Amino acid sequence: MTTHLDRSIAPERHPVTNISLVPPQRHNLPNGIPVFIIDNPTLDLIHLNIELSVGSLHETVKHALRFAYFLLKESSPRHTAAEMDGLLDFHGATYGVSVTLDRIQLKITIPKKTVPHILPAIFEFISSPTYREENLELYKERKIKDLEYSSQKMDVRCSQLALHALFGDALAAGRFSTPETMRAVTIEQMEACHRATFCAENMRIYATGNFDGTLERCIDELFSQTPHGTPAPRIHDLALFKESKPLIQEERHDSIQSSIMICRPAIGFADPSRRDLTILSTLTGGYFGSRLMQRLREKEGYTYGAYADLTFFGNQSLFSISSDVNAQDTRAAVDACFEEMAILCQEPVGEEELSLVRRHIEGSLLRDVENSVSYMRKIAHWHARGLDEKEFQTMLRHVNDITAEQIQELSKKFFEYNKFTKIIVGNIL
Repeated sequence: MTTHLDRSIAPERHPVTNISLVPPQRHNLPNGIPVFIIDNPTLDLIHLNIELSVGSLHETVKHALRFAYFLLKESSPRHTAAEMDGLLDFHGATYGVSVTLDRIQLKITIPKKTVPHILPAIFEFISSPTYREENLELYKERKIKDLEYSSQKMDVRCSQLALHALFGDALAAGRFSTPETMRAVTIEQMEACHRATFCAENMRIYATGNFDGTLERCIDELFSQTPHGTPAPRIHDLALFKESKPLIQEERHDSIQSSIMICRPAIGFADPSRRDLTILSTLTGGYFGSRLMQRLREKEGYTYGAYADLTFFGNQSLFSISSDVNAQDTRAAVDACFEEMAILCQEPVGEEELSLVRRHIEGSLLRDVENSVSYMRKIAHWHARGLDEKEFQTMLRHVNDITAEQIQELSKKFFEYNKFTKIIVGNIL
């Protein structure tokens, strides 16, 4: 007898509780590099994340660090860029780079059977690059073209103005990118950046896949050759967050839209209020049913989307609200953002809304650990913030225990109007 589901009836919902994650296996290489392995016997595609505790906030020469790491694949001592691309393709391997404010990630994927053949060639170019003038010039021209295109995008310009407002010219990350700053980067500067940052003291290695002793020895033998060096300065030791103007505007008369960003410095991972603020950020603008989406999109029709986000780096973070709105609604949209923050200060969140936020965050937490690859990346994220796999259960418990009163008290403390910088790019009517 076949049983048919009645799809007009929603399935029962149950809270997510008591999920304990298995910690990764850890060992240290002779040079001190910690290696974390999540064994997955069903995954014959080996995933490696090489994490360096250095990012664009550590740059002293604008672009030099990014250029040095983004050009590694083209800088093999023994292969041209085309030859290296062909070698990776032949062995079914992929290689990618991510540079954020406080981290560099080298992401490598290799079929298990070809690891002994291709990983030594990858380690060679990431550890001992030979930068070539022709590759650098091609990369510069490509990045300059990208800059010319992206500078026309108002949301990108908002982000540039926000970094400049918060960090100023004292840090390279706060300085504006221009064709001139890109053309000024030299191979000598890139080499100096690589020597200063690619060292055992800055590195952690994360891996997942169907591991065996031979595979593990291959990784260990290669990365044990990583030289010692000086650890990157801690982010909270840098001179961050200069005094910024309360309002920054850049007129674009021919635009039918405006990009807005409302931002302020925020707390780091070590702060006791960090988990509460993450929940408050999600409630404010972190998912489709958030306050800002309901107000600016559904009720007022100012925009297609409005978002709130927390960007963590080192022991600091940046809270931001952003949206692209109709030009004629620019000021009304900015006012509406502050009105929604004020309402959160004045009125406790209803239980139904709080329940929706809880379920959304629970879902996000589960997606972060739904397979060994996503779990590996989450472990790397937690370790960069001084946490471990226990953070999953801690955050899960915190989400379910937080009260409307706690959210209201944090709103009063955090949503102070005069602490925010308002940035508007577009046709300001």
